[in-house]
Amino acid sequence: MTRVCRGTTIDCQTDREMSFRHAFGVPVSREAGVDATSLSRAVAEKCGWQLFDRELLDYMAEHDHLSRLALEFVDERSVSWFHEMFSTWLEKQLVSQAEFVSRLGKVLLLAAQHENSVFVGRGAQFMLPREHGLAVRIIAPLAMRVRKIMEHRQCSEREANEFIETTDRGRAAFVQRYFHHAVADPHLYDFMINLAHIPREDAVDLIVSEAKRHEQLVLAASSNETAVR
Repeated sequence: MTRVCRGTTIDCQTDREMSFRHAFGVPVSREAGVDATSLSRAVAEKCGWQLFDRELLDYMAEHDHLSRLALEFVDERSVSWFHEMFSTWLEKQLVSQAEFVSRLGKVLLLAAQHENSVFVGRGAQFMLPREHGLAVRIIAPLAMRVRKIMEHRQCSEREANEFIETTDRGRAAFVQRYFHHAVADPHLYDFMINLAHIPREDAVDLIVSEAKRHEQLVLAASSNETAVR
């Protein structure tokens, strides 16, 4: 069975129907305010791959009959113990963050078996097969990110700073709680790009080049393994 959510296609096979082949994935971690979605979309378009960002929430809301707003509430955020304990008691369409992560992992693995993809945030690199991906982190100086948020959200400098602080803190807490890693640790990534020193267009080309190179290495290794068998 195949479902389509806002231009995103995910092949909904049963566990028995799923092949054990994994496509290649590029999980993109990011600091708030670097506009990683548009950068990741450019990478996906140049590679001819699928992009998964907020489309993941659209799919989960439709497929699992959950409130889209409820998913937003637990998506890469710090949530209270009260919400975790009582949310599903209060409303059937609400979901605890732990349940959200469990469902998210299943969707990510399903997508990874379907086609080559670029995944934005949400700890994707910790749920996908490490040997079949290229982990990237996009960063930029705070001042640069503040200007971007002020422009995008049409807000004051103070509001932009607060948004960045809250968003980065929530993402860090999310990764630490469920994957036991510090999201800013450079050792978690194949390479990091600082947009203060590398223009966005060059950053896209760098990721595309490395992704294609890594994909060929994975394909070669898979072919060798098959030949040995």
